[in-house]
Amino acid sequence: MAVSADDMRLVQGILVPGEQPVLSVMQRRVGPGGSVTTPTTVVATDRRIIIINRASLGIRKDYEAIPYKEIASVRLEHGIISSSVFIRVEGYDRDKGLLKSGKEEGEIDGLRNNDAKALSDEINRRILSVPSDPPAQGGDYVFCTKCGTRNAAGSNFCSKCGQPIKPR
Repeated sequence: MAVSADDMRLVQGILVPGEQPVLSVMQRRVGPGGSVTTPTTVVATDRRIIIINRASLGIRKDYEAIPYKEIASVRLEHGIISSSVFIRVEGYDRDKGLLKSGKEEGEIDGLRNNDAKALSDEINRRILSVPSDPPAQGGDYVFCTKCGTRNAAGSNFCSKCGQPIKPR
């Protein structure tokens, strides 16, 4: 799960100065959710996750980077053979990339169970330690435990799903 030399070569040209890769995982080639010829690789850095989708039998590589401060939540689904990591990014409505068709949650499937757990743990650790941008009217944010929506500090209910928000 450490960053392999091959994965370092994949991301070397897109790292910003001072950015350090800390973990990389690759989609299984065989099994549920796997991809024999074009497996997806995810590299977690100290600033963001970088998703590398291979296309055209691996000749072309598409990169998508999501800073931790934009990730609202991460969810892990364990399977018997492989696992999936779901990443929720509020307001992410691009037509291409990890989160297609205006969805706010994207799936990275076909990961080995240990790799999926390590990735979700790393993302959770990073999103909990990255300070949020200050809200327009000052104060801190609180996140809904049901849907991951960011709400103003002192909110009693989630502005999106209505779930009661427990005070810190």
